[in-house]
Amino acid sequence: MIETATSARPDRLRQSGRPLRVLDITDAWSDEVSGGVRTYLQAKARALAGMDVEHVVIVPGERDDVESLGATRLHRVAGPRVPVSPDYRMILRPGAVRDILRSERPDVVEVGSPFIVPWLVRRAMGTDGVPTVGFYHTDVVRTVAEPYATGRLLEPVRMAARAAARRLVRRVYRRFDVTVAASDVVARELRDLGVRRVRTIGLGTDLDTFRPLPAAERLDPATWGVEPGVPVAVFAGRFCAEKRLDVLLEGHARVPLARRPHLLLAGGGPLLEEFRGRTASRPRVTLLAYVRDRKEMARLYASCDMYVAPGPGETFGLSIAEAMACGLPVVAVDRGAAPERVAGSGVAELYRHENPQSCARALESMAARLDPALRDRARRHAEETFDWRRTFREPVALYRELVPVASG
Repeated sequence: MIETATSARPDRLRQSGRPLRVLDITDAWSDEVSGGVRTYLQAKARALAGMDVEHVVIVPGERDDVESLGATRLHRVAGPRVPVSPDYRMILRPGAVRDILRSERPDVVEVGSPFIVPWLVRRAMGTDGVPTVGFYHTDVVRTVAEPYATGRLLEPVRMAARAAARRLVRRVYRRFDVTVAASDVVARELRDLGVRRVRTIGLGTDLDTFRPLPAAERLDPATWGVEPGVPVAVFAGRFCAEKRLDVLLEGHARVPLARRPHLLLAGGGPLLEEFRGRTASRPRVTLLAYVRDRKEMARLYASCDMYVAPGPGETFGLSIAEAMACGLPVVAVDRGAAPERVAGSGVAELYRHENPQSCARALESMAARLDPALRDRARRHAEETFDWRRTFREPVALYRELVPVASG
């Protein structure tokens, strides 16, 4: 059994024969754009439906409502948009959260956000003794504190921002019964910050949707302005400071034109217009709109030659898993979870964090390595490592450890 921060009260023991009831709550969900947490919860809803587990999810929305996500009950709590990221909304009403928790009576609650939501859950549950799991989806230090300080503030201010982020992580995640990290590197960092009871549980991807395509089914690169014979590199995600697209663009520009791949940047976000302006006159760079449909996203991946992962704050790297499942080798920054995702694959080039010249060398090196065998190896690595169907056995086993069954 796990040594937990709280002990289950006798009246909270699950009755033998009753399905385990799991409730997920997060504000990292948008109905307008995709994202790693939303992808995780949608996959989780599909998986838990066949595992004798009742699943409930609370997310923010435009209005209060309840709908079905397969067999999962999805509660939306009305909340305002996030000012700096208007595709997302906030959950700010503890009373609404309390009412849902009292109605659903979960056996375990998993919190997927680091800021307001953990406080809301603690306030709503009081002393109920329901075990809580904190899933560390967001690298608070690298994706919140560092990107918005780098190059803009004096070093003492940057150091203060990082220190404040570390204190926040320690204070929030030490209060959960268990904290889940999606990669070993993140788990080590959490332990170094003083977070106890950390468990590594990797994520996955839908290998049926994200798969290689025969040439006849791929998109025509000429529609993106790609010259014949030029390989295509793609980034898919949010245009925001933490993705460090600035390093990628500068590195890409340093590759000699004769050996430079065509770079597709697919997505949206707060810096979309800035990057539209920065790339308007750059050779071999094309911006694409956010692709909402998962099958179309898979087709986009499969129509390219390599994937680029420039964000140093990835806690798992779902887009890396999706791209590799489609047969793409990867160029990635050497920070965060990206190196762990590609380890042992033989189909990756890493570049040094905040080093455009290193990025340029990695892009050029990968462009020179491309061949069909590399695609096969990328897909094989995904099949061996990123299958959602195996992913959710581990969290369900963890939940059952946390929730004893009443005897008799």
